[in-house]
Amino acid sequence: MLIKEITNFLDDKVPPMLQEAYDNSGFLIGDKQQELTGALVCVDVTEQVVDEAIEKSCNLIVSHHPLIFKGLKRLTGQDDVARTVQKIIRNDLSVYAAHTNLD
Repeated sequence: MLIKEITNFLDDKVPPMLQEAYDNSGFLIGDKQQELTGALVCVDVTEQVVDEAIEKSCNLIVSHHPLIFKGLKRLTGQDDVARTVQKIIRNDLSVYAAHTNLD
């Protein structure tokens, strides 16, 4: 099964177009064409959640709150969000968020 099969299912059930204008729901990071090795569900994507996904061989993280909420101007590890995004990319993970469209 490919990651896109899960994200397409989620998009069908909680369409990102239903999100509030200020929100950033949907597929946020990764490669939908990857084979799914496992999915980890969480409320917030943190470095600890990413570590758990790596430990459990899950390459998809499905969260309620979007990790990237405002625009990122730099990925230099300057804050928690940037460091977490870097770790996700380095470990070839994907992230999907269903926030206000799920509420």
